[in-house]
Amino acid sequence: MGKIGAAVTAVAMALSAFAMLAPMSAQAAGCNFARDLYVGVTGDDVRCLQVYLNTTGNAKIASSGPGAPGSETTTFGPLTGQAVLRWQQANGITGANGVFGAGSRAKYNALIGSGGGTPVTPTVPVSGAQDQIRARIAILEAVAAYQDAVDEDGEEDLLDDSLEGLLNAMVYFVNNSYTQAISAANNATNDAEDAMGNSDDDDEDEDDEDQDYDENDAEDAIDDAENAIEDAQNAIDDSLQSASELDDAEDLLADAEDAFEDAEDAFEDEEWDNAVESAEEAEDFADEARAIADGDHEDDEEEEAEEALDDAWDAFDAAWDDVNEAEDDGEDIDDAEDLLDEAEELLDEADEALEDEDFDDVMDLVDEAEELIDEALDEI
Repeated sequence: MGKIGAAVTAVAMALSAFAMLAPMSAQAAGCNFARDLYVGVTGDDVRCLQVYLNTTGNAKIASSGPGAPGSETTTFGPLTGQAVLRWQQANGITGANGVFGAGSRAKYNALIGSGGGTPVTPTVPVSGAQDQIRARIAILEAVAAYQDAVDEDGEEDLLDDSLEGLLNAMVYFVNNSYTQAISAANNATNDAEDAMGNSDDDDEDEDDEDQDYDENDAEDAIDDAENAIEDAQNAIDDSLQSASELDDAEDLLADAEDAFEDAEDAFEDEEWDNAVESAEEAEDFADEARAIADGDHEDDEEEEAEEALDDAWDAFDAAWDDVNEAEDDGEDIDDAEDLLDEAEELLDEADEALEDEDFDDVMDLVDEAEELIDEALDEI
């Protein structure tokens, strides 16, 4: 995404965030379906379908985990197929089979156009007004951080992650999942800040005098660390995570407090560089402790697994294109086809593992599938 395009996107998101005081429904937003959707298919249209199904009567995909309201994914798995089947049966679609095909698209368009059909009242529990305000503020802060990172020519991959986090936060917000919206927005802010940090790291010719900190820098860093420690302590106090995870979070918080004391000592000695370094270390420890207490590390595992699986399917599709082109050129493609068939089976298993939240299995299956895809390409 170019810098101007990214800036326009950020401005648009800011305006959207201000407008988000009124809840939306999936029906109001609408989805653009241009292809058949079935088990194994991935894409943003799948996510839109899941959001729609989760707001329609008895077609909710799941109560918790991937596919549940506020946790929709880009993967069409078995649970999505079952939800589509229930929706088809509820709407009298002939030949209901769990595949969202031409007949289903026509019915969907008719329901959206008429405003009729299955009720679409959002089923996500509505949080309090205070949570809504906190979520809206978190999203606006993330928008500002993203815009700053764009202006500073931040690292592109991290900017993409930040933008994706912002979009997820808005999806959670409009589904009244304010806690998840805050978490996603905070992750987006962190990614944007990291993007700027990586951009600064690339400037290896910066003069030493420009790297020196003054008293104001040290004071600001200590204030940030103190706020991060307070947020982490509150998150631990309110956490519903397991005892072992809370032990890890408390250990990190203790490390943060030790580093914070070092920062204060350095500040008293007017060692500004050491004060900033220790304060930033304290903030990092505190942020990690808060993430564990909030369960954000699990969200990171799911996001990583989902992204890896999407990339593997893209590689699989591209490999088939190469194999078909080789066949057109008169090459022997039998061995390549067999290897891609094996890779497809592994990716199907990975889709099921993602539905079951077995993220480690997803990554292992993706690695095996990608090896087979590489072998298939070697055959041609």
